[in-house]
Amino acid sequence: MAFKVFLSYSTDPEEQTIVWRLQTLAASHGIQVFVPQRQGVEVPSGRRNVPELVDEVRRAMDQSDCVLAIITRWTGPSVQKELSYALAKRKLIIPIVEQGVQRPSFLSKFSRVFTFSRWNTDPGRLESEVLEFLKQQKLNKENQQALGALIAIGMGLFLLSALAKE
Repeated sequence: MAFKVFLSYSTDPEEQTIVWRLQTLAASHGIQVFVPQRQGVEVPSGRRNVPELVDEVRRAMDQSDCVLAIITRWTGPSVQKELSYALAKRKLIIPIVEQGVQRPSFLSKFSRVFTFSRWNTDPGRLESEVLEFLKQQKLNKENQQALGALIAIGMGLFLLSALAKE
């Protein structure tokens, strides 16, 4: 089964580069990345009037193994809603936070938080670090699936052996 990632992001034009580079790099390593469509520019706000998730986004998040969340000074209501949904579904969330952004308190819950700077002279560093992390998560999933398959085969052989004795 494929390793699936949901990528939550805002509509900051500079952020789009990171989004598409991550999606392309991940795909080259057999990792499927779902990138939701965004309409226009979202303005960050503290308002409680956050739009509901569309069914396509909800389905993609339900099917994902983890959520990459790019958090910048432009993080809008869609990202906030997607992260709330992911937390409620107990999804593995991998925050990618822009340097200088005041970190929301909920980020302390995560074992790994990646950071980036718009002025970094090595733009591939972030993508490489995130990709390595995703590859490790994919390998962990594959190992769990292989172990589950071995256990199922062993149980099947045990049942067949028991039936053969009767």
